[in-house]
Amino acid sequence: MDVSSVEYEKRLIELIPQTDAAKRAEICLLLGQRKNQVAVSHLVLLVSTDPEVVVRVAALRALSEIGDACALQEIAKVAANETSPVGAVAKQILSALKAQTGSH
Repeated sequence: MDVSSVEYEKRLIELIPQTDAAKRAEICLLLGQRKNQVAVSHLVLLVSTDPEVVVRVAALRALSEIGDACALQEIAKVAANETSPVGAVAKQILSALKAQTGSH
């Protein structure tokens, strides 16, 4: 299978529920690097439902790399509502994104 294909990305998304936490986190990061907007809804779901903090953080980081409006909205929601380490990471991501764009 061609790793640059849409089919490959779909297969990655399909693998998420079947893998352990380390692999789920790895898949999240890979989808983020590919800036796969199709993955945003899946990543949003992982941020809010995955039992492992490492996966939730990886999904947040992937959302920040994708950077579309829906992804950024989810990061902001987590930053505003989470008091866990995941919320702290979301706040760091938002701060970094604001610094990159020069907004306050």
